[in-house]
Amino acid sequence: MTDPFPARPEPHEIDEHDEHDEHDEIDEHDDALSWGDERDASHVEGPAPVSQAGPEADDELPAGMSSASLVGHGVFGGVALLSCVGWLVSRDQFLLSFGGTAVDRVQTALWLLGVALAIVAPAVWFVTTILLVPQSRSSRRLLVFAVGAVALAPWPLVIGGGA
Repeated sequence: MTDPFPARPEPHEIDEHDEHDEHDEIDEHDDALSWGDERDASHVEGPAPVSQAGPEADDELPAGMSSASLVGHGVFGGVALLSCVGWLVSRDQFLLSFGGTAVDRVQTALWLLGVALAIVAPAVWFVTTILLVPQSRSSRRLLVFAVGAVALAPWPLVIGGGA
């Protein structure tokens, strides 16, 4: 078995008649500060810096959103969260029981499903809008957020009445 780290010959053991290139000579002190070069077996090239990647790389990067668009996303995200909380708070107004027959139990179950869907609808609208409306159409996305905020607002809580 060969030694992967062969011992380096001492300076007095080197034959002066060997032909060496000036790059092959290694100084003991400089060796500790060297990262090696292409001829070194352990040398690995890193990724190319971004500036050398070329103009094609800039075309592949997605365009960032403007500050106003980011603020709009935050505001409508908060409105969606508050709408969910509003529906959760006002759910007691809608918990109805329709009776004891089988049909009445199905009606009660469907009514409770509708109440549960009303609670999560604003969050689902927000996430669906982000997934379906492209980022490049931020004004259209903000318009869809506004429509959802008005349509899915907890109106019984907002106007103060019952169903």
